[in-house]
Amino acid sequence: MEDSSTRRNSYQDLYQDFLHPNPNINNKAVSKLKYEFPSQFMRMLLNNLNNDDIVLRRKSILALGEYGEESFKDIVQLYLNTNNSIVKVSCLKSIIKGVVNYDLKNVSEEVMSIVKLAINEDYPEIILSVISLLKLLGLQGRSILMKMSKDKDLLKAKASVSVLMEINEPLVDIHLKELLNDESIDPMIRDSIFYR
Repeated sequence: MEDSSTRRNSYQDLYQDFLHPNPNINNKAVSKLKYEFPSQFMRMLLNNLNNDDIVLRRKSILALGEYGEESFKDIVQLYLNTNNSIVKVSCLKSIIKGVVNYDLKNVSEEVMSIVKLAINEDYPEIILSVISLLKLLGLQGRSILMKMSKDKDLLKAKASVSVLMEINEPLVDIHLKELLNDESIDPMIRDSIFYR
């Protein structure tokens, strides 16, 4: 006969705890599932990014973040294999969580390949998510943000400038001053730049 501790540690029981609304129960379940069933749980989380239930998607994004770089390859594949904008946003947010959790300053070329695709999307939430990711990536993100700040798409340009305004670096200061004096840049963008 199975004792109670073995039963509680079964995948299905732990997964029910993962779905639990109580964050303490949820967090404990994530730790156990990641430790005891790492690949099975990660597959389930990736599948959940395609779910209509926003609460389940959010829980899955947070849990994928606990895997850090370990999950990035699969997340990149999911991004490349979908045309669903919500799934793409969820993929980017999962990478953001992994970058934050492990304090990463650089990501692989694989991740940068979807960053380059994402910055050319029209879906606003994809653009804002990729800009949030670039903000975290130090020098790797800086040059892309500076390029995007000159984009003809006002959302891309304005969001990039907003992030650049938060970065206190001489190179960024020079770039912002150049934008400010560039007559070809939309006045709305130039008006959003102020000297620090």
